[in-house]
Amino acid sequence: MKATIKIELRKDYATKEGKQMVCLRYTAYRRSTLISMNIAVYPKHWNKVSNTVRGSEPRCYYYNKAISEVYQKADTIVMENFFTPLSIPQFLERLKDKHHGNTDFYVFIENEIEQLKQSRAVGTISNYYKLINTMKEWKPTLSFGEITLDFIQQFHNHELEVGNILSTVYKKHSNLKFLIGIAVDKEKLAKNPYEKFEIKKNIKAQNSDVLTEEELKKLQAVYDKKEYSKGKQEVLREFLFSCYTNLSQ
Repeated sequence: MKATIKIELRKDYATKEGKQMVCLRYTAYRRSTLISMNIAVYPKHWNKVSNTVRGSEPRCYYYNKAISEVYQKADTIVMENFFTPLSIPQFLERLKDKHHGNTDFYVFIENEIEQLKQSRAVGTISNYYKLINTMKEWKPTLSFGEITLDFIQQFHNHELEVGNILSTVYKKHSNLKFLIGIAVDKEKLAKNPYEKFEIKKNIKAQNSDVLTEEELKKLQAVYDKKEYSKGKQEVLREFLFSCYTNLSQ
């Protein structure tokens, strides 16, 4: 028998002000339960036909938005288990899971990275988080549907535009490919767009042993401000000394 859901006011309880709680009713296997949405309204502000809060309630927009979001999530869970309805405890667990039905890649993958801490090195986990934070600065939200080959190419071009060298960019691609692969394994994505994007492992040095005058000035400024610890500061001093020595030759 198909499970059903319905939005309704709880009739057997009212607050001191006379308000009634808006609830979601879930029914499966001839058992039913009411799940409170933490929204209380006066009966006169409730539309029994559309099961929404009337416009006469000042917070009707926010209440109806919350009711709609819960109902849509519940409906998705019911349809996902159409042929084998969930028991009430199973349904409640899915409904309360904030990650269930989530379409944001960042939310999903940060949760997955947390689970990887048991099997991956600290440095690797740090690199994953740095990558995600970098991507957020460029693109604050990222839905699964946006992760396409075109998106990968846009990310590649962006990284070059902000000044990263190819070897650094391809390292980021390697990490992103792995993380997207997790989404594929968890059936969040049908396929990995990196299947059609080549990640080059051996990148020829791009004059990496030659600093421009502007780059040298930036390093000098960092040294003058003493931004590094004593050990790194000493290494930078020796590096600058060797640079100036070579320039004088």
